[in-house]
Amino acid sequence: MSSNKIIALIGFIAVISTANAQEDNALHLTTGIGFNSIQGRLNKTFRSSIAFNSGFEKSFTKNWYGQVELNFNSLKYDQQAKDPSSPYLFQNTSSSFFQVSVNWGYNFHFPKTPVFTSIYTGTGFLSLGKPRINLDEQTNIATQSIVRGNGIFGKAGGRIGVNTKSKVLHTLYIDGSWLTSSVKTEGSRFKNIAVFIGMRMAMTGDGKTVKKQMKSLKAIH
Repeated sequence: MSSNKIIALIGFIAVISTANAQEDNALHLTTGIGFNSIQGRLNKTFRSSIAFNSGFEKSFTKNWYGQVELNFNSLKYDQQAKDPSSPYLFQNTSSSFFQVSVNWGYNFHFPKTPVFTSIYTGTGFLSLGKPRINLDEQTNIATQSIVRGNGIFGKAGGRIGVNTKSKVLHTLYIDGSWLTSSVKTEGSRFKNIAVFIGMRMAMTGDGKTVKKQMKSLKAIH
């Protein structure tokens, strides 16, 4: 997936969410910072640096909610298995990691306290970039290319959070999830455990919150 398509997808979701926010005050913006822990043999190939996520969450009842979530991050990359067409291993570099998911969850509220827990499940699209070095021995020119693995994934997770009295900074939470995908690389399926500290913020009718978050997403890109 090209960077232009990724930006267009994010913009499209933001337009829809802004329109809905003008009609429904139960729509929130979520954003978090944390890390990804790659599971299995691939944890030697991909290693997490600081990760970010953003999303749009809508409450349907007091307990049920839906969320569109976006993650566009980098993983540290050390190639472990040589490609058949190359004698080289590309190491000490980075891999682009993009995913978009739709989650469906349920909140459990503790009586007379602002604390709650959640469970959720989700599915979506994942794109994993693997950098490669190409050496032209005739010209002695080395170039870099990206081989992408694209596929679907399923995930399950949970939150523990607290609702604040702030009209903007509505909720603080810790989110943990497990993901497995159809993407295979170096003979193994890509699996991941993610942990994030996040915030859920009330959307304003004029869409100013969305515009600020879109600028943050572009800066990460």
